[in-house]
Amino acid sequence: MKRFVTLSACAAACVCVLAVPRGVAHADAVYQNPNDPGKVTFIGKGVWEMDVGALGVLTVDRQGGESVTRLSTDFSAQLHYFIRSNISVGVQGLFDFDDAGDNNKATTFGAAVDASVHLRLGLGAFFRPGIAIGGLFGHRDLPMAGGAIDQASQVALLTRVMLPIAYFASPRFVLQAGPQIDITTGTFTPTGREGQSFTRVAGGFSVGVGYVF
Repeated sequence: MKRFVTLSACAAACVCVLAVPRGVAHADAVYQNPNDPGKVTFIGKGVWEMDVGALGVLTVDRQGGESVTRLSTDFSAQLHYFIRSNISVGVQGLFDFDDAGDNNKATTFGAAVDASVHLRLGLGAFFRPGIAIGGLFGHRDLPMAGGAIDQASQVALLTRVMLPIAYFASPRFVLQAGPQIDITTGTFTPTGREGQSFTRVAGGFSVGVGYVF
């Protein structure tokens, strides 16, 4: 009798499990490749993306054996092309302004080439590490005796490491923010004097917005 009761209880339990609606039974299921309905899950080959961004940086300069720490900013306009799914290459137009204080200011323009890979995080977000290499050209204002300003020509090589998180608010618009490191090495040449070399390492937090087409 006891064995019959046990078998009956097991049968009843099986009936209850089978009676639970399929949607409820799988409500908390986790799959290997969720498709995140309504969210961007990858960026396909042939897609173009235009971005604008800005960076606030903490800068360490080394000149003549001395180190100076200060704040500076730069801006960029970027155009990217996806050569394959989630991998893009592009070009950047650059503008950099650096104020060292005491009327020592540098204004430079330039361009760079870059490459990025898009690692999906889910819910429309991607980790987007990348690197850019390019050049900056312009001038540096140097204070002189009597309050005069000497405008020295300046040229530099830029290496940029980018580690932003990109979020696709829609299939057309993307927001991104994250750490960025700029390493700039170059020379500036005061009027009638020899060129002076410099190295600038700038690390900060960049923000940007883009349009995909």
